[in-house]
Amino acid sequence: MFAAATAAARGLGSCLARSAAAPLLRPPLLTQPRRDMSIHLKTRLNVIDNTGAKEVECIDFYARKPARLGDAIRVVVKSAKHDGRVSKKDIVGAVVVRQKAKMQRPDGSVIFFQENACVLMKRDLSGPIGTRVTGPVARELRQGRFMKVVLMASRVV
Repeated sequence: MFAAATAAARGLGSCLARSAAAPLLRPPLLTQPRRDMSIHLKTRLNVIDNTGAKEVECIDFYARKPARLGDAIRVVVKSAKHDGRVSKKDIVGAVVVRQKAKMQRPDGSVIFFQENACVLMKRDLSGPIGTRVTGPVARELRQGRFMKVVLMASRVV
């Protein structure tokens, strides 16, 4: 009661005065725990080649789960241009060239991108469907069998 009267006397209205030593406590945010941002099932990825596909969804893995930079995955095309080489609902292979998750390289450097992106490949992963790759790709593609994608890219980081 005394604190409310003192606060009213200071011109603070009906709010209680807080001492400088008492921090303002906020309730914890009700959010889900943070998941790993690597490529899981049902993850949507942007397509950065000239096949006509805009967005794809991961439906299977060729090697490990979850997929990381340089891994091959199987995807279904979710949105595409009407005059492209692939159309909506096509199932094709892809290689992950950018991912949001932070990845530590053997030399100690950490790499991550602002988006999850891939390049579409033929079903048997023998080569890319497109002929041009826009934007940078990760250096981890050199270690795999995707040297053609590295050669088409404008920049390798």
